[in-house]
Amino acid sequence: MRDAGVKRQSERRRVRVARPTGFCFGVERAIRLARDGQAKHGRVFTLGELVHNPSVLDELEREGIRAVKRVEQCRGGALVIRAHGAPPEVADRCRELGITMIDATCPYVGKVQSVARRLKSQGYAVVVVGEKNHPEVRSILGFSGDAGRVYSPRMRLRSPKVGVVAQTTTSHPRLREAVANLNRLRYTELRVFDTICEEVTARQRAAARLAAVCDLVVVVGGRSSANTSRLAEIVRDAGAEMVHVERASELPRERLARCRRVGVVAGSSTPAWVVSEVADFVRNPDKEDRTDV
Repeated sequence: MRDAGVKRQSERRRVRVARPTGFCFGVERAIRLARDGQAKHGRVFTLGELVHNPSVLDELEREGIRAVKRVEQCRGGALVIRAHGAPPEVADRCRELGITMIDATCPYVGKVQSVARRLKSQGYAVVVVGEKNHPEVRSILGFSGDAGRVYSPRMRLRSPKVGVVAQTTTSHPRLREAVANLNRLRYTELRVFDTICEEVTARQRAAARLAAVCDLVVVVGGRSSANTSRLAEIVRDAGAEMVHVERASELPRERLARCRRVGVVAGSSTPAWVVSEVADFVRNPDKEDRTDV
């Protein structure tokens, strides 16, 4: 028999789902291109995980689309460059080996790559504000050549001309902090390009709004997803209670039972159906005969 107090509490719980939700344009496009490529070429591989979400990766692998670590592993099939992009040498290697390449680089990431390449050609040191080991940052550095550096508060550049770009999932506060620090060093010229994705910014703002009004914020998305981790960081920095889950089955019933106002925000690589299942679980954590989600 279910506890009547828990049932009444669940019924009074308000759940707010942040918008936008579901896949962003870049992720949705990459998945579509991979599936179209498979229909055309038969065998398709992705250079690294196509999307940082275990549920989606499992689905793609069941369809025969699997990730590899090296271009050489793609013989006999086409290679998909994921939304994060890849350094120019990947395309060169594909041409050498006769491997068909499907470029699913997000257009917003492509813009950052183009800006970095142009800055390099104009004699600027290129500073990338982002996560050093993230595949998107590595792709941007590939277009920067020997002029590229990942931002660090302790960095000192010999070039008098500095150009700054941002990983598309970086937060604006991080970019502003980096620019302020670089400006104190008084380079002859400091050019700044705000290349942060607008949808990523919208999700970050939504996370901050939920953190201000909710007892608990549920962040939904892959734990290896940079933009999802950023949402979790924003909620934590706001001092709100937060739980980061990949699936609804990970939600802690006991914590939900104590909350009246719960917010749900998802990373851009989280499918809409996962967000819906999480929101449904939050509304009815004591629901009987629930299937495993």
